[in-house]
Amino acid sequence: MTDRPPLLLFHGWNGSSNNFGAWLPALEPHFNVLVPDLPGCASVPPLPSRHTALAYANWALDLLNGRGFQRVAVGGLCSGTAIALAFAEVAPDRVGALLLHTPFLRPGLIRPLIRAQLALLVSPAGALWDPIRRSTTLSMLHRRLFAEGAQVEAEQLAHDQADLLRADARAGRELARDLLVGDRTSMLRGWRGPLGVLLADHDAFVDTPRTVIALTEAAPQTVIERIPGGHGWTPAYREHQHAALSRLAPLMRAAIA
Repeated sequence: MTDRPPLLLFHGWNGSSNNFGAWLPALEPHFNVLVPDLPGCASVPPLPSRHTALAYANWALDLLNGRGFQRVAVGGLCSGTAIALAFAEVAPDRVGALLLHTPFLRPGLIRPLIRAQLALLVSPAGALWDPIRRSTTLSMLHRRLFAEGAQVEAEQLAHDQADLLRADARAGRELARDLLVGDRTSMLRGWRGPLGVLLADHDAFVDTPRTVIALTEAAPQTVIERIPGGHGWTPAYREHQHAALSRLAPLMRAAIA
C-alpha cells in the first residue's frame, strides 16, 4: 500500500524503537510507521538542551520537516505519550490523530511507587541508578519488583536491559524531572481530533481508573481500549494489545486519509 499515511511513534523512557515491535503487525497495514530512536536513547547522541517532552517534540518536528511529511498521526508509549502530546501542542495543524498507550497525563496519575522512583532518580541519590542499570542481576530484580517483570518473557527483558545500557544518564534524569512536573491534561481539553488510548486494567505505572476519568473529562471523544492484567508484556497481553490496536488503527487513519 503506497497511500498509507505516516504514524510517528515515541518510545518509552530509556527505551528504543524495539518497544514497538509487537505493535507493527496491527499498524503497518494502515500506516507508514515511523519509529525513531530518541536522542539520549539507543546510543543516539543526546540533545544539547535539556531533555523535556517539549524539546523532544521540537526535535521530532525538525525530523518530519526534513523528510517532507506534513500531516501525521502521532502516538507514544508511557513517557513517550508526554512527547506525543507536546508535539500536538506545538504543531496542532500537523497532527490528525493521537494514539496513546499508558498515557502519562500528570504526576498525580502516576503510581506512587513509580513517582517515588522518578523523584529518587532526579535527586542527589540518583547517581546510584547507574550501577543498578549496569548490573543485569540488579536490573532484573528491579523489574520484577516494580514493573511486573516476572510476567515478561526473557527475550523482552534482555532487549530492555540492552536499551538501559545504551541510554544516556543525563537524558533519563531530565525527562524524569519533566514527567514529575508536567500536566498534559490542559492540552487535551483543547484537542478535538480522534484520540485512541490503550490502558491495562491493573497497570503498574499509572492509575488506570483515575486516568480514564481524566481522559473522558478532558476529551470526551476518547476511545479507550482496556487490556486485561497489568503492565507485564506477556504473550496474552500482546494478543489483547494487538486486537486493541487493530480496532483503533482504522479510526486513526480515517482522520488523516
